[in-house]
Amino acid sequence: MNVYRLVSPNCDRTEITVEHLILHYTAVDLQGTLDIFMNGDNAVSAHLVIDTDGGIYELVQCLEGKAWRAWHAGVSRYSDRERFNDHSIGIELVNLNGNLFSYTDAQYQALQHVVQVLKQSYPALADPERVMGHEHVAGFRGKADPGLQFNWCRFYRECYPQMKAPERTPVCPEALQQALMPLAELVSGATSAETASGTVSAKKEDARYWQAISSLTESVVKLLQE
Repeated sequence: MNVYRLVSPNCDRTEITVEHLILHYTAVDLQGTLDIFMNGDNAVSAHLVIDTDGGIYELVQCLEGKAWRAWHAGVSRYSDRERFNDHSIGIELVNLNGNLFSYTDAQYQALQHVVQVLKQSYPALADPERVMGHEHVAGFRGKADPGLQFNWCRFYRECYPQMKAPERTPVCPEALQQALMPLAELVSGATSAETASGTVSAKKEDARYWQAISSLTESVVKLLQE
């Protein structure tokens, strides 16, 4: 698969010991994601972005055996670990809201390819327990990605065949998903088939709307976690 390499200013050019892999969704389209991560005023980044067509973008070095510290996890904790920027690779999957819209087959295929590459360089990632969502390390502050629509069973089956898969429970309740879906369909004009396939795209003028829906999702999830 082709990898498009850009260099985000939002990282520490300090090598980290990779012990975990964290999955996110972008809440905006590809161009919006790149605009955010390549703008030094935003102070946010991820190592990799995977578009809906399976295109892979490396913004912070990680694919060639040495990973710099990206700014993707924020305040985070899981079990006895904290500060996941210090020891994890972050992958952003392009999706307007992973609690509402499906991910594409091309994204799962690209993710499988990326995970195989990363496992060769970072031995800790051979353990499926080391892969989780942003919601699992930062759900306590409302983070809800990759969300209800991410198929963890498929991910583990394809990326860790013949290994026992850990249980990954989304933090966004289905009742919240059902409440938000009419708002999402209203602005996107998406058919049920497009929603199911993950091919819903954002109009430039709707970018703030989609970000507001994700912010609303996070606000409700945070209240539920308290």
